[in-house]
Amino acid sequence: MPERIDAFTHVLTEHFYDVLVDEYEFKGLSGSPSWLWELEPRWEDMDDYGIDKQVINLALPPIWQGMDPEEALPLVQLANDEVARLADEHPDRFIPVGTLPFATDEYLAEFDRCVEDLDMAGVQIFTNVDGRPIDEAYDGLFGRAADAEAPLWLHPQLGTWADWLSEYMDHRLYGWPFDTTVALSRLVFSGVAVEHPDLDVIAHHGGAMVPFFGGRVTQFYETRLAYPDNYPGLEFPDFEKPPVEYLQAFHADTALGGSSTALNCATDFFGNDRVVFGTDYPFGPERGRRPLMQAVEMIDNASMSADERRGVYGGNLESLL
Repeated sequence: MPERIDAFTHVLTEHFYDVLVDEYEFKGLSGSPSWLWELEPRWEDMDDYGIDKQVINLALPPIWQGMDPEEALPLVQLANDEVARLADEHPDRFIPVGTLPFATDEYLAEFDRCVEDLDMAGVQIFTNVDGRPIDEAYDGLFGRAADAEAPLWLHPQLGTWADWLSEYMDHRLYGWPFDTTVALSRLVFSGVAVEHPDLDVIAHHGGAMVPFFGGRVTQFYETRLAYPDNYPGLEFPDFEKPPVEYLQAFHADTALGGSSTALNCATDFFGNDRVVFGTDYPFGPERGRRPLMQAVEMIDNASMSADERRGVYGGNLESLL
């Protein structure tokens, strides 16, 4: 059986959560979040579905919203220390990824600490920072990450939505994939992907809506080239290839709710060599066990060769790392 590495899973530690609640007055969770740090159920689920390792990063992106970057820095450092500690204690199970909610000079130094001192595989960033677009909010990080050959794990962040969008969780159900889609698009149309061709980005949830709307991206781009007078003030980077090809150079995970249709869309767009096995564990029904099962069944039943399946399960990620 090919090695299986879950490229996108989440953790908290009890110590981090206690500091978050006691010192930062966090009130975002009701009930005990111990399922985010209990390891025995995690080991059991991994063993039952043949998962050899998990890439772990910090859960709960909304905790960083509205925080002052300077005040948040010690908490970010603690989070990264705790994730690194878990991986040091369980190197046969965990691959650590840091978290970088901001990109001031102090946070760029924290990126260096993550990849150089803590030996992390890369860092998790978010699709917006308090409403600022990704290309502006993380300016300065992209070149640093490309030079360090450290992938960026792109996780959606809540956006600025109408209050009523939260009534039925639409702000997360559809809002998060929308934010991922816009973030990937901005990385291309702002010129980040042109300036940093070696930058590796792993987008959560199959690259969100990007694979489905690849044709629409090309159509809009070509229309604007053909009729520039209709779009005054719109400037494009100096593209060396069609914008859709820069989007196809990103990577995407398989946290797709077990949808074979969505997986086919992602692999058709990005290619089997740029899709990595990821489940969003331990979120979802049965504390992540069912999404894990669905992802394995989806990939096992996908129309791909044995070599392609080995790549999705672990080989593609290993090539990145």
